[in-house]
Amino acid sequence: MNAEALCWHTFQFVAFCPVFHEQAIGISKFHINEDCHLLHITRGTGALFVEENKYVLQPGAVVSIPPFARFYFKLSTPFEMLNIHYRIWLANGDAMEEHTALPLVFKPRYFNVMLPLLRAMQQSVPENMGMAAMAHEIVLRHLAANELTETRHPVINARLMNACRQMSLPGCVSFEAQAMARSCGVSVSQMNRLFKQSFRLTPHRFWEKKRFEELCRQLRFTDLPASKIAARFGMEDNAYFSRWFKKMAGCTPSDFRRRNI
Repeated sequence: MNAEALCWHTFQFVAFCPVFHEQAIGISKFHINEDCHLLHITRGTGALFVEENKYVLQPGAVVSIPPFARFYFKLSTPFEMLNIHYRIWLANGDAMEEHTALPLVFKPRYFNVMLPLLRAMQQSVPENMGMAAMAHEIVLRHLAANELTETRHPVINARLMNACRQMSLPGCVSFEAQAMARSCGVSVSQMNRLFKQSFRLTPHRFWEKKRFEELCRQLRFTDLPASKIAARFGMEDNAYFSRWFKKMAGCTPSDFRRRNI
């Protein structure tokens, strides 16, 4: 995607989150966010683990974590980072991360130019529209100054489109392999093979990932109890739901909601 594609876009400022740790962290809990997440490291050193890959953190580094990536930290003290949560949609309505992304960790020469803006955000109040404008300026500076990497898009076999659409619907609360295969006009074994070729996932894992994304959205943006949200997705057993969610996110539903409200 070239720079011209970003000239017309919709920007959503989600949150600004300054983080300071006075005590060392051996291994933090898993985190997961549904938005784009920029970490500006201003003090201290440590390591970031994203999907089990390790990245070194030091002052002047910026970390760009994509939506729904599992990550955790190992930090020295004192440690400070100034974090911006945001989303960008292109003129055609696609989320930017579906096409391109910043490097996961980079150390820009202009970091000290951005720091006064980050500090100004730290002194501002969340309701101040200036905070969103400053966040927008910082994000666009990063996008303009760095080589963006192309997001790998699977080549989807046309026969899978019906199943993909069905499994992506919020109302698809159960996985029925035979019915999904019939909607594609293939056998279950053919559907399994085609999904592996297109997504490197089984059909069940694809559906589970879509269900998890929708559950995260509802935990974050509704006030419904987690048990009622789980029931909407066919999980009446709260203990099972908690175990399943922790397997997917690395934390309990209540921990996820507390970190993301």
